[in-house]
Amino acid sequence: MTPDTIAPLFFLATSLLLVSGVLKLIRPRATAQALLDAGLPGSRAVARGLGAGECAAAAFAAAAPARGGALALAIVYLAFAGFVGYVLRTHPTAGSCGCAGSKAVPPSLLHLGLDVVAAAAGVTYLAERGPSAGVWFAGLGWGSLPVAMGLALAGWLLVVVVTGVPPAWHAWTPPTDDRAASHADRHLVAEDALSIAGIGPGHPSLWPGVGADAGAPG
Repeated sequence: MTPDTIAPLFFLATSLLLVSGVLKLIRPRATAQALLDAGLPGSRAVARGLGAGECAAAAFAAAAPARGGALALAIVYLAFAGFVGYVLRTHPTAGSCGCAGSKAVPPSLLHLGLDVVAAAAGVTYLAERGPSAGVWFAGLGWGSLPVAMGLALAGWLLVVVVTGVPPAWHAWTPPTDDRAASHADRHLVAEDALSIAGIGPGHPSLWPGVGADAGAPG
């Protein structure tokens, strides 16, 4: 695999990390709340600190990927994946992981998988000694404009997918057998109540139009 092959995915991950960091700096409240909901220390200062770290990692990855920037990006995305996995295990109904500021991003296996893919892109780009963003885009010449537009579109589509697909999937998923189990439980409770009252299966009072003393010897 050549650097040019992995570069679009790498710089897409870099751009999304930068946007995520900026959103945390501007609107830290949602991230702080997500941390608190997960049982972790959370405040606006902590959220802004995370955002600043993400911006720094993204800038490092774009400017000097071969000198450790790509590794920094991979580490951040692995941390994201670990956090999403933790939230999925301990708080599966959480409304947002706080990754995008006030934009609700529900934790999901899809989100976790994309974080792992981004981390893998960072490791691969480091192994291939890929160039910086400036050098790579300059090498594209006039093609840099459509590539940049394509990356922006891909980033927007990823945000739409990550925020929209998990809720849609949960809404579509058929209900479980809880309703049937609940009905069976109620049936068992009714049978127990009749048994306590001395009314067993086949008792005349259970048949419509038949008196309790019907069939009794005269």
